[in-house]
Amino acid sequence: MTVTLESLLSCLTSSALLTILAWVIIKGDFTLKTVGKYIGILLAVIIVRMLLPVEFSFTITYNSRYFMTRVRDFFFWEINVGTFAATVGQILLFVWIAGVICNVCLRVGEYLYFVHKISKCPGYFEDHMDTVISEINRDYGKTKKFHVLLVPGIRTPAVFGLLHPRILMPVINYSQGEVHFILRHEMLHYYHHDMLVKILCEFLCTVYWWNPAVYLFKRLVAQVLEIRVDSFLATRFSEEEKIGYMECILKSMKAGGEEKTPLMITFAAQKENAIKQRFYCIWDNHWQRKNQKGFLVAAFSCLLFLMSVSVIVEPLYSAEVPGTFSHPNPETSYLIERDGCYGVYIDGEFVGEVFEITEPFMELEIYKNEEDLKDED
Repeated sequence: MTVTLESLLSCLTSSALLTILAWVIIKGDFTLKTVGKYIGILLAVIIVRMLLPVEFSFTITYNSRYFMTRVRDFFFWEINVGTFAATVGQILLFVWIAGVICNVCLRVGEYLYFVHKISKCPGYFEDHMDTVISEINRDYGKTKKFHVLLVPGIRTPAVFGLLHPRILMPVINYSQGEVHFILRHEMLHYYHHDMLVKILCEFLCTVYWWNPAVYLFKRLVAQVLEIRVDSFLATRFSEEEKIGYMECILKSMKAGGEEKTPLMITFAAQKENAIKQRFYCIWDNHWQRKNQKGFLVAAFSCLLFLMSVSVIVEPLYSAEVPGTFSHPNPETSYLIERDGCYGVYIDGEFVGEVFEITEPFMELEIYKNEEDLKDED
């Protein structure tokens, strides 16, 4: 596996197209209902694709005579200012790395500040919360201990922390039933390992900080995580409980604000359309159903992933062959056909490509591919 400019561009293009496909599916109530929980497989495929901007040994290469050649020429265009000399690609790589370092510093500083802040927050009716959490844990078949804190700086409930989870409650007058809904919701996020998914999305946003498709993908993942938890809980709710649960979400949304740190999962999204879709999934309860169409979409997602890593488009050059020889030796030099051009090998070394066979290459042997050359040897 190797990372090249072409493999990176292929990764960015394919992951962006897959993200747009996921957005189209999630945006529509009908398409989301058709796909159901299988949309998670498509999102997982996109994550894996973003994490693998590499060229595999089985990757098939197609040459682009115009577009990719111009792209690569742009990246290797040299800029000279006084004694400074660098290619466009080197400058962009420096900016990319600098942005990653800045993002990491900001994320770490933000995280440490928030941890310090909530460490001073009091418990949220601690004795009563321990009893409720124990009851929910028995229902889930789990034993993890959660600390419930009253945090004045937030406006919507959230779960925070990977090893030592804390449920953060805002200064809002929730009823006992609403608190029970919130704890069930946030604890289920933790038990579904959604915090790991959240961290992974933040990692992708940190690495690809300049790519708008990554931020769209992050929002899609957050929406699907909420729908998954809502739908799981709704399977155990009566119609009256569903109404109470949705009223609790709506109450939190109206009072909600922006996240204080991206490393927590909030109870209520701020987008009205996202809330409507959550309500639709809660009431209709179609998310958990198994359906053949959803399975086909999942299989199609995996096929798209394989296609995205199996094909790479590379530039095609009409490079000048170095003139360090008067006439190449026909016994040690040869040409190999390459999609409309010819690779020139002088004394067994590749030196460039030509579109037409002219002097001094008229007498050289032409091979269809490298396999024919090996067979002759």
